[in-house]
Amino acid sequence: MEFNIEKKLKFWEDSLKSNSSFTESDVEELKSHFFELFDELKEIGLDEEEAFWVASKRIGNVSDIESEYNEVNNSLIQMKKSIAIFAGVLVYFLSYYFLKFSSKLILIAELKSGIDGNIALQWMVRYLVFAHFLFILFAASIFFLEQRIITFINRLKVKPKHALFLLIIAISFAAFDTCLLPVTKNIIRQGFPIEGRFYDIYFYFRFTFPLVICISFVILYLRYFKKAKF
Repeated sequence: MEFNIEKKLKFWEDSLKSNSSFTESDVEELKSHFFELFDELKEIGLDEEEAFWVASKRIGNVSDIESEYNEVNNSLIQMKKSIAIFAGVLVYFLSYYFLKFSSKLILIAELKSGIDGNIALQWMVRYLVFAHFLFILFAASIFFLEQRIITFINRLKVKPKHALFLLIIAISFAAFDTCLLPVTKNIIRQGFPIEGRFYDIYFYFRFTFPLVICISFVILYLRYFKKAKF
């Protein structure tokens, strides 16, 4: 097979970027060192393929130098993990309040258009049930497409500014949901005797949505706990 230097370099660079042990500055430093070696080897007569493999050998495989960088960047890696966990919690609250206010918007739009209140509530329930199904599907994708999902997550570079952005969005969604509640109440009371069912739906949603998330987390945790154990 014909040697493709661009693909090889791209694969080598991606393997560094997807590894949490290397910071962006580490990747740039290793790239700079690699290309210096690569150019020097080409100048003494090696072709691109030979120069690539010799330079790679001198720098070392990613797995060989990972432990060294992991020790140097340990505090930074722990901080990144903490930020990633915090971002995950924020995504939960963002999703929770998004579903609450968006379902209210659906109900308001349907009641304003003249649809019967009971039918409007049915559509709101379907929307919330569909959202639960999507979260279950996402958890199943992590369970059955483990390697692809983990690779994708490792490539996500969650920074403090991203966590701050998620926090602002979550607070905005929560405020919007709070502001929509009295509006929804007023519309319901204008001739739609469904207030009791409306509160029942959100009463169950407060339990079912966290329950789906918790069950999914426990199943995934048990799977990886068993792997780590053996």
